[in-house]
Amino acid sequence: MTDIFSMDDVSSQLDKVNEESLNYKLIDEEIKPSQSKEEDLNDTLTDLPTPIPMNRRRRASSTSKYSSSFEIDINESFVSPLNRNSPYIESSIKYKPKLSDFIPLKVLGKGAYGKVLLVKEKSTGRLFAQKQLKKASLIINETNQVNETNLKRTLNEKSILEKVNHSNIVKLFYAFQDNNKVYLILEYLDGGELFHHLAQEKFMSEKNSAYYIAQIILALRYLHSELKVIYRDLKPENCMLNSEGNLVLTDFGLSKVSSTSDSKHSMIGTAQYMAPEILKGEPYDYSVDWWSLGCVIYDLLTGSPPFTGNNNKKIMDKIISAKKNLKFPFYLSNDAKDLLRKLLQPNPDKRLNIDDDFNKLKNHRFFRFVDWNHLQNLNDEAYKKQILETSDYVLPPILPLITDPELAENFDEEFTEMPFTPPNSNGFLNIDKDDDLKPDILHVRGFSFTNEDYLKTAFDKF
Repeated sequence: MTDIFSMDDVSSQLDKVNEESLNYKLIDEEIKPSQSKEEDLNDTLTDLPTPIPMNRRRRASSTSKYSSSFEIDINESFVSPLNRNSPYIESSIKYKPKLSDFIPLKVLGKGAYGKVLLVKEKSTGRLFAQKQLKKASLIINETNQVNETNLKRTLNEKSILEKVNHSNIVKLFYAFQDNNKVYLILEYLDGGELFHHLAQEKFMSEKNSAYYIAQIILALRYLHSELKVIYRDLKPENCMLNSEGNLVLTDFGLSKVSSTSDSKHSMIGTAQYMAPEILKGEPYDYSVDWWSLGCVIYDLLTGSPPFTGNNNKKIMDKIISAKKNLKFPFYLSNDAKDLLRKLLQPNPDKRLNIDDDFNKLKNHRFFRFVDWNHLQNLNDEAYKKQILETSDYVLPPILPLITDPELAENFDEEFTEMPFTPPNSNGFLNIDKDDDLKPDILHVRGFSFTNEDYLKTAFDKF
């Protein structure tokens, strides 16, 4: 499992993928590899061995999708005004979500400090992903002081997502805490990880890949332009699918607000997808996300990141010397290789800047099958409703098989079969009735949020 914080040894990521049946179907037939003569053979190997795919099912699994961190100031506690006409909820001041409002159903993932659960809201029956973090993990045992780094990481996802409104970025509905844990109630992405569906296919066709790459681009441009956020952790594990098969970015634990007065940032990220300037300790900006995008595209098309190794040092050495280490398998088209060369450019000044050159990017031949207008308007509910009634609706390449959302069929059985800790006699998570009488280990100031738009629609029936 890749450790995004300490970046421990990643040799376990190079295990072979388990042979299991896939829980999806592809709409488009796979495009056969191009057999055209290559113009530049210097970075194309005709005998390149098939890359060993990293163990998709074990790499950070589902836990990282709901973890948190962010290096910004801690805001005061915030709860949005609710629908005051609802007899169920009189006001935002009186309504405070709590753990007992949700019924736990399945474990979706497990991290060092807690689990991610699939939960059902009692009042509405709606499903959510509940990320929970033990407050004890925020305290340094030796000194009993607050671990500032972990605290900021805990507050990160809340700080960003309470401002986000984009169809390709995970939604936050509630944030609250009790005496022992903090909780984020997030959108349940029941399509699972994108790479979960590709574990046995090794790589995706260029036509189908372009669809999902375009959605990543739209999400990143939104973060850059609207929130001034450098994502810093774009990798396959953070690319999930919703029930419709559209891609949604998750996990903002390593993100950071960029400012013109502070271009010097910390070395942080996941080794295989980190830009050279981060590894060198140089100032960097949004362009590091476009480097990571190149790595993810390479991964989608070949089944492995462009720079691999048995440990982080070897991986980083290859990235720093990317110009001589970047090689392409023979079956990639000239269009794909051209796009990858422009994104995996070691010099950030020469790297393709999609923020500024978006129109140029849209017209690149690699995206010739992508309907950008359609993807950009998926955030518009009126547009979605209108397009669904016509024959113009573009189906995503992967349609997740979901017979019952409560079964979490597209998540690793290693987690979904895991019992809750600690369980009670009914199989549900124990909720201590005397919890309020116990001392609060650490009160996290500002860890409160309620999504106003959701509640206005959720409780219309009351």
